[in-house]
Amino acid sequence: MRYISDDGKVFNTEKECCEHEQRLNKIREEEIVQKQKLESGRKNLMNQISQKRKELREVTETYYDKFGVSIGEYLPFGEFLKILYEN
Repeated sequence: MRYISDDGKVFNTEKECCEHEQRLNKIREEEIVQKQKLESGRKNLMNQISQKRKELREVTETYYDKFGVSIGEYLPFGEFLKILYEN
């Protein structure tokens, strides 16, 4: 008797088929965990960036209050070009 796994592979024994499916499930679970770690890291970095921007905004406001000179927020050159050419 032959056994077919969920991904279509054919095996001679039920044990081989089950082991193959368990390996596939383990790989899928590891991929999910890896994606979750990456997403968590991305969110963490985005939060850090947001916090730094907030701090920069506060410092520039303090500078403006003390010296009356307005300093624009830091904008990477690539983003500046994107803004120019999108509008």
